[in-house]
Amino acid sequence: MKHSLEKSNLMGSLASPNRYGMSMMTDDLSHTIFEGDPTFTRIGVGLQRKTLDETRADLTMHSLTVHKRDEQLMSILLEEEVPGVEDALELFESFLKTFQSYGAEHQVFNQCAEYESGCGEQVAGLRKLIQMAPQGHSKLTQAQELEQELRLERDTWRLVASIYQDRLNSEFQDSEMESEEIWSGLDDATSENDLVKQLYDKNATIRQAQLVVDWLEQRAADVYHDSHYSQVEFFGDAVAGWENTLHSLVSKKRGLSSDNIEQNLVTQMDPDAPNREQNRRLHPLDKEDEMRLLRSVFARLRCGQLDEAQQLCFRAGQPFRAALLEGWKLFHDPNMKTRTDVSNIKESPSGNPYRDIWKSMTWKECDNAQLSTEERSILALLCGHLKALLPACRSWEDQLWAHLRAMIDHCVEKELRRCVNYKRQLQVLPDEYWNQQLTIESIFATLAASRDKTLIAQGRDQYRIIQRYLIMDDVDGLLEEMSSWLNKGDSWSVHLRPHMLRLMAHLALFFRRIGRGSCDDLIGSILEAYVLQLVNLGRTDLAAVYVGQLPLPEDQIRLYAQCLVMVEERQDSCDDAERRRLLSLAQQVGLDVNAIAKQVVLSLCDQGDKIQHVSDASLQIATSPEDERRIRSLSWLLMDPSMRSQLLIQANTLMRGYLLRRQIDAVKLTFQYTPPDTLTVLSEIWESRTGLTDLPPDVEAAVREYLCIKTYIDAVDAFQEWFTRFHHSRPKKSQVSTQHQRGGASAQLSFTENLLKEQHLKQHQAELQRWQAAVDSLTQSAIDKLYNVLLFPDGGWMSDSVSFEDENSPRQQQQKLLRQTCIPHAAMLLCNVLTSSHRFSQCLELANVIACEQQSLYQVCSAEQLAQLIKHLRQAYVRVLDSGENP
Repeated sequence: MKHSLEKSNLMGSLASPNRYGMSMMTDDLSHTIFEGDPTFTRIGVGLQRKTLDETRADLTMHSLTVHKRDEQLMSILLEEEVPGVEDALELFESFLKTFQSYGAEHQVFNQCAEYESGCGEQVAGLRKLIQMAPQGHSKLTQAQELEQELRLERDTWRLVASIYQDRLNSEFQDSEMESEEIWSGLDDATSENDLVKQLYDKNATIRQAQLVVDWLEQRAADVYHDSHYSQVEFFGDAVAGWENTLHSLVSKKRGLSSDNIEQNLVTQMDPDAPNREQNRRLHPLDKEDEMRLLRSVFARLRCGQLDEAQQLCFRAGQPFRAALLEGWKLFHDPNMKTRTDVSNIKESPSGNPYRDIWKSMTWKECDNAQLSTEERSILALLCGHLKALLPACRSWEDQLWAHLRAMIDHCVEKELRRCVNYKRQLQVLPDEYWNQQLTIESIFATLAASRDKTLIAQGRDQYRIIQRYLIMDDVDGLLEEMSSWLNKGDSWSVHLRPHMLRLMAHLALFFRRIGRGSCDDLIGSILEAYVLQLVNLGRTDLAAVYVGQLPLPEDQIRLYAQCLVMVEERQDSCDDAERRRLLSLAQQVGLDVNAIAKQVVLSLCDQGDKIQHVSDASLQIATSPEDERRIRSLSWLLMDPSMRSQLLIQANTLMRGYLLRRQIDAVKLTFQYTPPDTLTVLSEIWESRTGLTDLPPDVEAAVREYLCIKTYIDAVDAFQEWFTRFHHSRPKKSQVSTQHQRGGASAQLSFTENLLKEQHLKQHQAELQRWQAAVDSLTQSAIDKLYNVLLFPDGGWMSDSVSFEDENSPRQQQQKLLRQTCIPHAAMLLCNVLTSSHRFSQCLELANVIACEQQSLYQVCSAEQLAQLIKHLRQAYVRVLDSGENP
C-alpha cells in the first residue's frame, strides 16, 4: 500500500506562456482549496495569447463547422424545460439492467463499478452541456444542480466499491493481530518502506483510512479537472526563480536603475533569504508569482499529484521546492536485503534516510509566523501538522482529508519508531505531534462540532451523511438514517429527489447482498419509497423487480397492487394490453399475480364504509366518472380465468352499492364487464380441480346473488320496455281521418276522399293490432320477469340459500336493505302493469302472493308501501266486481 502523494497520474503537459501574458483568475470553484489557483482558465475569461496547447482546449471553436454543430445542439437542448434532465432519467433503466445482469454474490462489485460508470457518463454529458451553454443561462441552474448531485452519487459508489471490497477481503484475515505479531520475523535489514507496507497489509484501520484518503484525492482531482476548461500555465520559460528580484538586484549593482520599487529588496538570492532578511522582501511581481505557485502546488498535493507538483516547481525555477517535497518519503535501500544473485550490482536507494530530522525541522517551520499560510500548509501536509494544515482546508472533504492524513502519519510514525532498529538516535518530535490521537469517530465528531457554518451545512448534506456512515462502517445506522429521511418531508428534500432514492435503494440492496444489512424492515421501507417514485416518474415497468426484493409476500402484494392502482388512477384509460403487460412483469419475478389483481380491484372498488341508501326506488341516479373507473377496474380480474370467482364477488359488491343508490345504468355497465360465460367457467374450473359439481359455499352464494341482481335488472328493463310501448308508441289516427270526423256526418265527400279515408282506417287498424300484439307480448314478459323477482326460489330474492357465521356483515346488511327496497318496487311495477292492461283478476292473485306465508313478502314492505299497494289492489277489486266476475 503506497501513500497517496506517490501517485503519478499526471493531468498532462502544461503549456508555458510568456511571463507577461499571465493574469490572475478569480472564477474558480468557491469554498475549496482550488480557489485562487490560476493554473486553469474558466470559460468566458478572455485569453491574451493564442499559442496554448490546443489539446487542452477541447471546447475552443476550431472551425466554423464545429461551431455550427455546437450551436445546433445547444438550441435543441435548451428547448427542454430543464436541459439534460430527461437524459439523466435513463439511469433508472440502466441501474435496473445492471442489477439484473450481476445477480451472483461475487459480482456485487461489478455492480458498483457499473453504477459509478453510469453516473459518470451522465456527469460528463451534463458537464459538456454546461460548458457549451452561455454562462448564466436561465435554464442551466437545475442542470448544474443535477450535475453536482450525480457527481456526488458517482463518488459515493466509488467509495463503496473501494472500501467494502477491502473490508470483505479483510474478513478472511486477522485484522486485529497484535503489533508484536505484525513485526515478527523482521530483521535489522528491513527498510522503513517495507515496514509500512506490512503495516498496511496487517492493519485494516490504517489501510481503509488510506483508501478514504485516496478516494478524497481522486475526487478532488476530478473537481479540479472539470472546474477549469482551458489549462494555462502562468510561469515563464526562465529556469531561474524570482527573476524580477534578480533583475532588479543586477540592475542596481550596475547602477542602471533607481526605481523606488526596487528599494528594500533582499540582498541575496538563496531560498532562505526572504525569511532570513526579515526587513527585506521580494519584488512584488515575484511575490505574486510565489503565492500562485504555492496555491497550485498545494492544490496538486490535495489531488495526490506529487510528481506534477514537483514538475511545476521545476518549471517555476524553484527546484529547491521540488526537493523539499521529497523529504517526507520513507527510506528504502534494496541492497540491505540478502541477495540470491551473484552479481555485485547495487541498486539506488530511495527516500530520505534522515526523515526524522527533516520532519522535526519542517514541524518547526509550520509554527513560523513569518511564512505564508500557503507555504505552511504544504509543509504541514508532509509532516502531519494538523493545526497548520486546517486553515487551507475550506470544505468538508478537505477537512476530512486533512484529519485522515494526520491520523495515518501519526500511526505510521509511531510504528516506525517502535519497530525499526535505527543505528542512531532519532530526532525527538514535539509533544503536540504525539498528542494528535485521532480516530475515525473522533474525526467526524470534530467536524460536527465545528464553528464554521459552511462546514456544518456541508456535513448535513445527505450524500455526505451517507459517506460518513460508509467510512465508519455503520450499516445499520445508515439504513436507519435513510429510512428516517422518508418521513421528514420537504425539509430534507433535495433537487430531483428520485436520484437520491435510487442511490438509497441500491445501497440497501448492496448491503443485503453482502450480508451487512440486518434490518429487513428498514430496507423494505426504502425500496417501497423508491418503487412509488418510479411509478410517479412513469417507470412502472421497472417496479416489479424491486418489489420482488421485499422479503415478505404480503408486502410484495400490497406494494405492487398500490403501484397498479396509481397507474389506473393516473391514466384515463388503462387498456387491457397494458394491464396484461404489468401483470406479466410481476409474474416474471415470481409475484402472486392473482392476489395482486384482487388487491388492486379491492382498492379501486372501495365505496367507503357506509353506502348511501336511496329509499325511493323510482329514482335513477346517473353514473359518475368515478363509478366508471371503479367498474373498469374489474378488467384486472379478467386476465386469468382462475380469477373469475373474485371477479364475480367484486362485481356483486359494486352492484349492491349501485342498487342501493339507484344507479341502474352503473349496474348494467358492471354486467358488461362480467363475461356471460362466467358461471360456466366457474363450474368447469371447480370440477377440473376437485371433481365436484357443487361449488364452494362462498362462490355458490356469489352466483346466487349475481342471478338475483340479473333477475331484478331484467324485470326493470322489461317494465321500461312495456311502459314505453304502452304509453308512448300507441298508433294515432291519420290527419285526414281526423279532419273528416271533425267535419260531421253532413260533410259531402267525394269518391276519392271516401276511398282515401277507408285506406287510412284500415292502415290504422292494422297498426293498432300490431301494437296490441306487441304490448300483449311485452306485458306478459314484464309480468313473468317481475314475478321472477317476487317468487325467486330457495328462500327468496337476495336471500342466501346457505347460512354464514357472520350474519351482520356489510354484505348481509346491504342484502336486507335491497330486499326492503326492490321487492316492494317490483310489486308496485307489477301492479301497474296488471291494472294498465286491465288484468284486474291477476291483481288479486298478486295480493295472495304478497300475503303468502311461504314467501313472507309483506314482511319486507313498510306500512306506507303496503298502504299504497292495497290502494291499487282495492281499485282492482272494485273493477272486478263491476265486471261481474267472481273475485
